[in-house]
Amino acid sequence: MVDLALSPDQQAVVDEAREIARRCLAPRATEHDRTGAFPAENISDLHAAGLLGLLVPEEYGGRGADLTTWALVVAELAEACGSTGLIFAMHSGAVRLVAAGAAGSPFAERVLREVVTEGKLLAWGFSEPGTGAQLLAPQLTAFPDGDQLHLSGTKAFCTAAGHADYYLVNADSGEQDFLTGQTMALVPADTVGLSVKEVWDALGMRANCANTLLLDCRIPVGNAIGGRGGGLLLLSQALPALFLGLSAASLGVARAARAFADAHVLRRTLANTGQPLAAFQGVRLHTADMAVSVKVAHLMLLHAAWVVDTDPAQAIPALNMAKYVANRAALDVADTAMLVTGGRGYLRSNPLERHYRDARAGAVMGSNLDVLRDLIGKTALGLDPFSDTVPERDPAQEPAS
Repeated sequence: MVDLALSPDQQAVVDEAREIARRCLAPRATEHDRTGAFPAENISDLHAAGLLGLLVPEEYGGRGADLTTWALVVAELAEACGSTGLIFAMHSGAVRLVAAGAAGSPFAERVLREVVTEGKLLAWGFSEPGTGAQLLAPQLTAFPDGDQLHLSGTKAFCTAAGHADYYLVNADSGEQDFLTGQTMALVPADTVGLSVKEVWDALGMRANCANTLLLDCRIPVGNAIGGRGGGLLLLSQALPALFLGLSAASLGVARAARAFADAHVLRRTLANTGQPLAAFQGVRLHTADMAVSVKVAHLMLLHAAWVVDTDPAQAIPALNMAKYVANRAALDVADTAMLVTGGRGYLRSNPLERHYRDARAGAVMGSNLDVLRDLIGKTALGLDPFSDTVPERDPAQEPAS
């Protein structure tokens, strides 16, 4: 039986994140959206609260939280400030991968402890100009050069690029075997030959600073988490955090849009009737649609996190569904909220137009909505999600018509 109830300890962490989000992040969100400036003060507040190390294992000084608690924290942060929630999610996903390969790696252990004690920020650089969200097909190369690795290539849409302390990038190791074909390199920001091209000026998530990384640099072999060519197995530990983080960020944006709309229809009174908008059935029907969308996305997020912990073989299908549902919820709720609030919601003086723009991010980050639909459809038909070929069926095994 699936038990989605939070323990008192889990709820305490979520409540802590909600308090910080509302007190610190929310008041700054409009200005960060207007200027596109990186929310450095928000990151400092998260470090002061011990949240940057939420997924760092306890043996390295972190809080060792489970993915359910962590995903709900992402949603709380994103509800207050979408960009900060997304930055935190990407940082934590990188932390999870580094932690998976920390045993026997003094460098990885040192970085994890720096996250906890110094508030070091990690960025996850996996997308590339030529491959987009195809995370398992990097064009960036990592070839041996004595006791170093030579990294050569470009990473695109790297959240927090120019502001992170370390960049986790996946690279082609040059091996023909798929299982040893990727290297996960953790690159300090001050590495000679690493530079950031500031290109981020986006519709939404404007303080995300998802800039381009240019790499023609050398790092010690010890900076390859899991060793050269050992990254793919570690990636299986970190991808759930990536998908859950993106899903949770969309859930947070959807909740924020719904909250604005609910408050507006209860407060906004029509002069000719003296009744608030909530007195009209049509408005309540739209409100119901938003409530259902948010609730379903919330439950899908909890379910996906539960599956990751209890049935890893089914994790990817559950994560695909969770991200699709949460991304769609953000889009649909923001659109409906704009409909029921009318001109008020359209004004930049209100936060809804920011939520409306931020909602678009989930649909294009990671696997986009059509890619997710295709993967979900293949899984539903029992097909190979990595192939577009439909194998011939044995007529003897077909159900009787």
